[in-house]
Amino acid sequence: MSSTPDQLQAKRIELILQQLEQLPTLPVVAVRVLEAAADSETTIPQIVSLISGDVSLTARILQLVHRADLGVRGQVSTLDRAVVLLGFEAVRSAVLALSVFETFNAPSGQFSAFSRQEFWKHSIAVACGAELICEATAAVYGPQTGPDPSEGFVCGLLHDIGKVALDCILPKSFARVVEAAELLRGNIADVERTVIGLDHMVIGKRLCERWNLPQIIRECAWLHGQTPEALPSTVKYPRMVNLITLADLLVRQQHLGYSGNYNFPINLDKLIEAVGLSREIVDTATAKLIERIEARAGALQLSSATSRELYQQALARANQELGRVSGQLAAKNRRLTVRARFFDALSEFQSELRPDSPPQMVLQAIGQTAVGILGVTSVAAFSLMPGQDFAEVLLFDEAGEIFETSLVDCSQRPGPRQPGDGPVLHADDELDWLLSAISPRLAGDQRYWICLEAEATCIGGVVWGAASGEAQRLGTQVQELSAIAGGWGLALRTAQIREEARALSEQLAETNRRLQSAQNEIMRSKMMISVGEMAAGAAHEMNNPLAVISGRSQLLASQLTDPKHQAMAHLIHDQSHRLSEIISELMDFAKPVPPQPRECDPAELISRALHDAKQHTDPADRTIEVTMGDVPPVVVDPLQVSAALTEVIDNALLATDPASGHLTINTAFDPYSSRVAVTITDNGCGMDEATLKRAFDPFFSSKPAGRRRGMGLPKALRWVESSGGSMRLESRPQQGTRTLILLPTARPLDDNAAQGQRKAAT
Repeated sequence: MSSTPDQLQAKRIELILQQLEQLPTLPVVAVRVLEAAADSETTIPQIVSLISGDVSLTARILQLVHRADLGVRGQVSTLDRAVVLLGFEAVRSAVLALSVFETFNAPSGQFSAFSRQEFWKHSIAVACGAELICEATAAVYGPQTGPDPSEGFVCGLLHDIGKVALDCILPKSFARVVEAAELLRGNIADVERTVIGLDHMVIGKRLCERWNLPQIIRECAWLHGQTPEALPSTVKYPRMVNLITLADLLVRQQHLGYSGNYNFPINLDKLIEAVGLSREIVDTATAKLIERIEARAGALQLSSATSRELYQQALARANQELGRVSGQLAAKNRRLTVRARFFDALSEFQSELRPDSPPQMVLQAIGQTAVGILGVTSVAAFSLMPGQDFAEVLLFDEAGEIFETSLVDCSQRPGPRQPGDGPVLHADDELDWLLSAISPRLAGDQRYWICLEAEATCIGGVVWGAASGEAQRLGTQVQELSAIAGGWGLALRTAQIREEARALSEQLAETNRRLQSAQNEIMRSKMMISVGEMAAGAAHEMNNPLAVISGRSQLLASQLTDPKHQAMAHLIHDQSHRLSEIISELMDFAKPVPPQPRECDPAELISRALHDAKQHTDPADRTIEVTMGDVPPVVVDPLQVSAALTEVIDNALLATDPASGHLTINTAFDPYSSRVAVTITDNGCGMDEATLKRAFDPFFSSKPAGRRRGMGLPKALRWVESSGGSMRLESRPQQGTRTLILLPTARPLDDNAAQGQRKAAT
């Protein structure tokens, strides 16, 4: 069973911690002195006896007693005198400090960027800072108040002991940590956890446990650097931990030694409050820091730097840090200037748009913005609507004015961008279809473009010309270009969606119109079916009785001698015959004879219809004008269509005044629908809206009862539709009627055919 990544990481950390066992232990003398100093029954001679066994340690203690801050006058030459003057706690702290320094006094390895000399300077500075703060606390609140200065010194000296331990056991890894912390200017502990898997605080705690150091030192090595409120509730010495964090922060602010931590996330006033001091006390202690470092480092022989050198080193580091920060600020200012320019361009772009801006207006705003931010003399902005095989292209000059608009066929749409692609792309084969149309109008010898995407699909872009190296020139503006390209793409896609919605709305309206027309046609078809069924039933039920009535009435008329009675019998016969004709006519309407379409000359159909109509209705003094355009033959049933034209012309003659009536018949060809249009217009009485709506209803007539059966126009419509045509009426009261009949053609009209017209007046 394979291990999980978490299990492997835990195993690696455990192996690192086990390497602490390879580090040297504290000298025997130091261990015994620490144990004896912790025993309340230990006497001065016993401590002196332990220390005197180590010549080097004895010399250091004698040097330490002559610190200026102790105020000792004259030469102290005996160890017991020195122990009395220093006190047990000071001796214990000095022994521990000297022992730790001797243990890790070797220089860093060849792989390490970690300077132990600078590290010890920082550690001594923190130790002296903690000692000064403890002394200041005792001066204000009394000797028995607050932590012991000697303990503060030792805790400060060993708070970062884990760093030098990591440098010993993992020199290569810790070298990478130091380099990364220097580059990122962050907290070295964060880098340690990323590179190594654990930080120097955990290492320091484990090392203090291995050396059996007091708990107060362990907690300071483990928890320093945390905010007061973040300390666990189980911490026994929170005040000392906060005090070491405060001293470390003060030392880092003065750039003394190397800590690897460039962050200052903890508020100084909160730390001072957590320690229980005032800002004045801390400032007083900080003012003595450089002199204390010089005195203590010289006494312990940990450093030979004078106060002047320490000041100069601190000032040099501060100047170096200031120079780095100034450089960063200058770079940030340059970046902010660029971003401000892009932000202004984006704001200007947004201000040019309306909530309902169409894609062309968005393209115009994109092109005007692109000219400014790219710094070129001409650009092209194009839009690719989903589902369309052409692109709308606008070309702009250096003033942002449009100098060309075109539609370009898009044979191959650009593919989606890869995650590693920058915003500025070389215009390669993907844009051949566009460059072939616009490239001569662009400057430069190279073509570049920015793809505008939505849902991983190219919906448009900006194209321009420039010299080689354009992508490198704009390389520092990648984020800004990506951001403004995102704004362009969002606005363009929004406009495209609005355009699609508008088109869909119009298509929906057209579909609804067609649906309404289809519904009306279905209703009319249902009515025709009902009429047909009624006619069939009526014919079946009425023909036999009518035959009997007709026969008996004829027989009765032949037998009667009274002329009056004989006339009545003939009337019965005539009316039964008329009723039979109505039924037959209704049957012909409901179930017309199937059409037999063939090629016909529209002029012959109209001529025949005029002749038949004049037989039904006397044209009197009416003017009939026929204009025949050059139209192709139609494919219809000539008898049925001619009869339909006869019905329409007959109605027109009846609707006009015998003396002033005017009738016009025109023909024309519509190449888009391949139909011949026959228009019959009169200046008669016309129809109101109610009559017009029911003009094609069977048995409907606006004439008085007995004048017309109301089957003329319905039959005409049926005959025309049977041949694949259509009929439409337009009419207004007292303004005449216009009838449009569309008939299918046999073939399209030749575009080069003569367009002459033939006119005839009757």
